[in-house]
Amino acid sequence: MQERKMRFLKKLVTALLLLFIPIILDAYLHEYSKVYQERGLATGQPGINRFSGNPPGETTVLGRPYDGAPPLVSHDINGLAINGSENECLDCHMEGLELDEGNTATKIPASHYINEYTKEQKKDQVLGIWYNCFQCHVPQSEEEPPYSRENH
Repeated sequence: MQERKMRFLKKLVTALLLLFIPIILDAYLHEYSKVYQERGLATGQPGINRFSGNPPGETTVLGRPYDGAPPLVSHDINGLAINGSENECLDCHMEGLELDEGNTATKIPASHYINEYTKEQKKDQVLGIWYNCFQCHVPQSEEEPPYSRENH
């Protein structure tokens, strides 16, 4: 009998944790998961953001949504080639490139030139996992969010 009560209590506690942990996390993370909006970018409607229309190099640098976050992409990326053989982001963001006066493109940090596993370092080539910029650097979107916190 005691063993059945213990199993029941374990199942009850597990069910309660599974029920309440997402609710607690949602409340805690709500402040950090708002749709990011910045001057010149936001329409004022959550989930609908548009770029200012300024070309790359003439946009306002966007603040980072949290400490340690990678820089956000502040300009339109439509038409830029980013694939296994070409990455047009590097045309402006590589260290040491001469750009038009006033261009404030954020430079690629030293960490992107080092293979973290082999410690191989190349000064003129972005290595491996760092080559796909958009796995970390988020371009802004004009899409409606698939999930709205206001409705839940």
